Amino acid sequence: MTVFEAKFCPYCGTELVTRWIEEKERTYCRECDRVIYQQPIPCVDVAVIDETRVLLIERTNPPHEGKWALPGGIAEFGESPEAAAARELYEETGVTVDPTDLVLLGTYSVTATEGWHNIGLYYTVTSDQTRGSPVPSTDAENARFWTLEELQASKEILRSTPDDDSHIREAIDELGEI
Repeated sequence: MTVFEAKFCPYCGTELVTRWIEEKERTYCRECDRVIYQQPIPCVDVAVIDETRVLLIERTNPPHEGKWALPGGIAEFGESPEAAAARELYEETGVTVDPTDLVLLGTYSVTATEGWHNIGLYYTVTSDQTRGSPVPSTDAENARFWTLEELQASKEILRSTPDDDSHIREAIDELGEI
């Protein structure tokens, strides 16, 4: 299994071919006699809501370097999505949350031109359920709360995948005072 489209077998190094398997064209290793499945990357995002404001980070690393986004990232092996979301929030903002306080708002699916595909879950929580003040940390140049008005005036600085704008609005509608 790989998260990127493989050209060579990750087990033996043989150049891969494609075959019609399980009603789909799939990557296949003739030497190992096995299908090399391309798997999605599991991602999580967290919208921390403070009345009608949402906590965002300015990304320092690709993808979306220099864009503002919800804190989040990739779930690690053996980690629950909620634990991953709490860890990513802390790593990027210094804000802590009990994973059991996170409310699942929805899912998303994104295929990037770089050849990877991620499936994500996005959560929300009120700021009074968190501890600490936002400070930029790993993968973040800046971290601060934004109002809807600020976001609407600055749409070009938000990353566009996943659709953070709709996730932010949904989180504010769910927990905010709008």
